[in-house]
Amino acid sequence: MAMTFKRPILVGGLGLTASFWLLDTLGHAPVDGSLAMGAIALGSGLWWLNKSRSPQIDMAAPTLVAADREAVSQALARFDSAVETLKADFAEQLEQLQPAIAALQQQKAQMLENLERDTLLISLVGHKSTGKSTLLRHLAASWQPEKTLRYAETALSDEANLVDPNSDLVLFLIAGDLTESELQSLQSLVREGHQVLLVLSKQDQLQPTDREVVLERVRSRVQPMGVDALAAAAAPGPIKVRRHLNSGEVQESLEQPAPQTAALTQVLSTLSTEKSAQLVMATGLRQAKALRHQAIDLLNAQRRQKAMPMIEQMQWIAAGTAFANPLATLDLLAAAAINAQLVLDIGAIYGQKFSLDQAKAAAGTLAELTVKLGLVELATQALGSVLKGHATTYVAGGLLQGVSAAYLTRVAGLALIDFFQAQSLLEPPERQFSFEQLGERLQTGFQQVRQGTALSSFVNQTLKHLPVGNAIA
Repeated sequence: MAMTFKRPILVGGLGLTASFWLLDTLGHAPVDGSLAMGAIALGSGLWWLNKSRSPQIDMAAPTLVAADREAVSQALARFDSAVETLKADFAEQLEQLQPAIAALQQQKAQMLENLERDTLLISLVGHKSTGKSTLLRHLAASWQPEKTLRYAETALSDEANLVDPNSDLVLFLIAGDLTESELQSLQSLVREGHQVLLVLSKQDQLQPTDREVVLERVRSRVQPMGVDALAAAAAPGPIKVRRHLNSGEVQESLEQPAPQTAALTQVLSTLSTEKSAQLVMATGLRQAKALRHQAIDLLNAQRRQKAMPMIEQMQWIAAGTAFANPLATLDLLAAAAINAQLVLDIGAIYGQKFSLDQAKAAAGTLAELTVKLGLVELATQALGSVLKGHATTYVAGGLLQGVSAAYLTRVAGLALIDFFQAQSLLEPPERQFSFEQLGERLQTGFQQVRQGTALSSFVNQTLKHLPVGNAIA
């Protein structure tokens, strides 16, 4: 079945490439003509890429959203929007998607019901030997808050989910100065929207002067994140007491000090009474955002399935164009046209509309990053090794050029998918379509295509789409 192209950038770019190739083959001198045409092609390609580059729009840093019912409603509205987009864009797969959508709707209903609860969940988080269990037992046995509180205990680990997602307040316990790993875990909790109170536990193990120094140093590091810090000791160690008797004798004994948790319980009392509703709403807001992420993940999985055939189509076009083109400098025009069309097509799948000028600018950025990262040379070396057993001397140059073009087109397409998926997970004010961010994603995509036998498999697949495929495969 013949392909119908409604892609002005692709048609125009490949048409210009073909025109230059045709002029060269019709009678220019072998040396002068090639050099002239190469210069024209290179100049035309750079002009085409840079002619209408649109300036990037720099978004202001996002402001913190108040944790109230209105904020929760807005977050749920964005969840509903993602679900509606999924239903509209993939109506043909709706029957298959319905169970997953129903599960998300059930989570939403449960979340709304939880907004009316009176019970708060407090999670105690920290490394081993920071006093989590001891503090939990003390609070449960010796403190009677006005509100009903539930407790959960979690040891810090490398797992993504540090605490129960239903936690209304996190007590982050440290036994001394804040370590780098503890700081990173704390930052992760704050980014996720948790309400955190840092507790310097086992303060009795520090000298009084050291205790104040450590606490102030910790506060200076966490307060910019909106986290307060205080000291506590749920089970202080025994202290040696020396008594001078009337007889002149000195008597020594060990005494057990009382728990030093008054400051902590006072803060907890205030939070659980005066700030209870706000804590519940903050949890609801965090859960609503997580629910939206789940919906977008489901949507993006369908988008990726739709985008992959487009990338494959473009990579075969790139392979055929580069293989048939005797002027290497003309590859710039073809690659630019293909990458610009990828930006338009994949962007449209992910709900991002770009103008032709914006697509050209993005294609130029992709080309620059590909060169700066050395991906062209790396691809040529890797593919050249694989092709040694395939190509004859006559077609080796054109074949390597064609397979490399397909390979780099696929890498660019995968990077764009990754980029658009990451942007879709952000809140609208946080999105910045700055294609300079694609560098790391290009490297990741490059490695994905190279892993294991993937490179050899890709070469064999590409050969089938070139005129010499049957002869040398």
